[in-house]
Amino acid sequence: MHSDSFTLIGTAYLAGSSRQISARLDVATCEGERWLRLVGRGDDEFSRAPLNEVTVQAALGRTARKLIFSDGTVFETADHTGFARLDEGSPSMRLHMLERFGPHLIAFAIACLGAAYLLWRYGLDILAALAVVLTPQLVVEKIDIGALRTIDFAMAQPSNLDDMQKQRARAIYDQLLSALPVEERQEHGFTLLFRSMPDVGPNAFALPGGTMVLTDELLKTFPNENVIAAIIGHEIGHVVQEHGLRRLYRSLSAYVLIALLAGDTGPILEDILLEGSVLLSLSYDRAQETAADEFGLTLSHRADFDPNGLKEFFERLAHDMGNRNIEWMSTHPSHEKRIKAIDRFVEGLQ
Repeated sequence: MHSDSFTLIGTAYLAGSSRQISARLDVATCEGERWLRLVGRGDDEFSRAPLNEVTVQAALGRTARKLIFSDGTVFETADHTGFARLDEGSPSMRLHMLERFGPHLIAFAIACLGAAYLLWRYGLDILAALAVVLTPQLVVEKIDIGALRTIDFAMAQPSNLDDMQKQRARAIYDQLLSALPVEERQEHGFTLLFRSMPDVGPNAFALPGGTMVLTDELLKTFPNENVIAAIIGHEIGHVVQEHGLRRLYRSLSAYVLIALLAGDTGPILEDILLEGSVLLSLSYDRAQETAADEFGLTLSHRADFDPNGLKEFFERLAHDMGNRNIEWMSTHPSHEKRIKAIDRFVEGLQ
């Protein structure tokens, strides 16, 4: 006895022939097994087979559906609704139904946006931390070389400090490094350099590998060794806490991070290693600046300098810059807020 019978109208291509023939596919279920019978206009039978012996091609959008009999005969139809009855329950049909527009696609799109936000908000920081751990020291050194090359080309000139001024700064620098734990000194290739940078002004910065640059303007503007010690300590904090690499990887997005972890650095990272321009365009965030302030205060205190030197530095900047450093418009905490935080932290050291 036959049940669940239906017919599909389409075209047939007989085995070994490219001629298109109008045909119909009769589908019937007998004793729990579905059978297919392909016939032409005169009810001429072309092929007959159980469904499990026929190849059903996967659905692809709204293109015609095809099935292929074991003898090579092909049946093609544009009746997607009817074909869905034939192919119902198969993995290809389930996938085809998922591809059709509907509430499930809207929900999927919303889920993807939510996942993208969570990745941006939390996942990139985790990936960045992992990438920092996996980054070879040789790569970090190349980043320093590329960034320093860019600095020297675009904004720096050779230092015009005399030997006594440089020796004085190096003595402060060495005293601070001696106050670091031995493992931290050995882990990072600390190097001190001097550059004249009139456009940058009194400043200092450290690259991820430990290369540190003091500007002539900094040493000339602030003769107080406690100020210099606090600023160098702050920059050492950025290196030890690996803020430079973290902000670099965080800015490169999940794609480049995953590529890096997979061993394919790609052209983007190659540009960074060779030029360093991307690294120089980034700013530390407020949490990193606060952490570096606290590290520098602790280190300068441990090295027998007065940590209030950092307060003097920001008081001078606040006086010179006025209200231009508005916190909500900056990646750095405001000078006023940093001065108050320094007071609280120094009180805790005493």
